[in-house]
Amino acid sequence: MPPSATSPITDSPWFWMYLFGTAALVALALAAPKYGPRQAQIEREYQGRSRAVQNLNGVEPNLPLSTAERTLVPLRPLFFVLAGITAVAWFIFWSGRRRQRAANPAGSDPATSSSRITA
Repeated sequence: MPPSATSPITDSPWFWMYLFGTAALVALALAAPKYGPRQAQIEREYQGRSRAVQNLNGVEPNLPLSTAERTLVPLRPLFFVLAGITAVAWFIFWSGRRRQRAANPAGSDPATSSSRITA
């Protein structure tokens, strides 16, 4: 049974997906400046070990070391996925909400709009 026009927006799972998707995007945007240097340090440790093994085997290391701006594991795909999920949730939530309001115009209550028995 579809919710009535007077049901709160918090009854929709799409509202919560939209809300938490937006919160995740904000959190990711706030964490991104700290992520770059930390991820670059982790990658440089790995690359240093790989270069040491290459030097022991007599091979010249040719891969550049990671920097905070250029890492092997970037956050960009996560931003795109979260933005896509948030946009889809927003569209489904608001289009469903608009459809509900069109089906039940303001001022008409589906519970009282049934035919009345007159004496």
